[in-house]
Amino acid sequence: MSRKVRGGGVRRARRGAPVPARPGRLACLARLVRLACLALIAPLALVLAAPLACRRERAPDASAPPSSSAAAPASAAPRPPSPRLTDPRWRRAAGDDPLEQARLAEAEGASGLLAGLEDGGDIAAAALRALPYADDADLALGPLAARARAAPPSSLPPLLDALLGIAGRPPRQREPLDPDGARAAAAALVELSGRRDVPAEQRAVAISAARALADKGLVDPRLIPGDLDPEIPGAGAGGGQGPRP
Repeated sequence: MSRKVRGGGVRRARRGAPVPARPGRLACLARLVRLACLALIAPLALVLAAPLACRRERAPDASAPPSSSAAAPASAAPRPPSPRLTDPRWRRAAGDDPLEQARLAEAEGASGLLAGLEDGGDIAAAALRALPYADDADLALGPLAARARAAPPSSLPPLLDALLGIAGRPPRQREPLDPDGARAAAAALVELSGRRDVPAEQRAVAISAARALADKGLVDPRLIPGDLDPEIPGAGAGGGQGPRP
């Protein structure tokens, strides 16, 4: 076997010397197929692995504390102390001096005293004692009667005393401040007068307040119970009733 060399001569190959082999077509084709397979498998592996990774990220950790968004809402901020607790006028009116209660009523009016009921305790007690002295106390009839209607019997005495104090004031030569509220109060007092779960002493106060409002034309007096009225001595079997309380 011979091959041409530079200069036009033919150089005879050395017998027995290895001849470098050129890569065949089959080897090249196999390499191309392998590269193509890798190019297809790599994106497919990423697509299959992505949901698993997201699922691992989203899975809750049972040992981790709940996030702030899932936690229960924080409780409402505590109500600041009422300034009435340190007001000298309210503190003085919390006693039994009617003069101090009248001074508080003049300074606060019915609306200010009704606001004091929300404080409870001694402040609410002072407000109830002062309300009958307020010039515009008629404005409190409706709100007080609504409270009395919803209150348990144990909380009724100061409310009924305030209602009787306002209802029993002599009529004034002026337009009613809240006629609808006064009529609602009269109806509530009639209802309280007939409630059997209310002790007789408290029913008697409610009856007196209702009759005071009936005298002002705010309720029909025939609707007011009379079973607590004292009997007339010597009335006999007729069981007549004496004067109203």
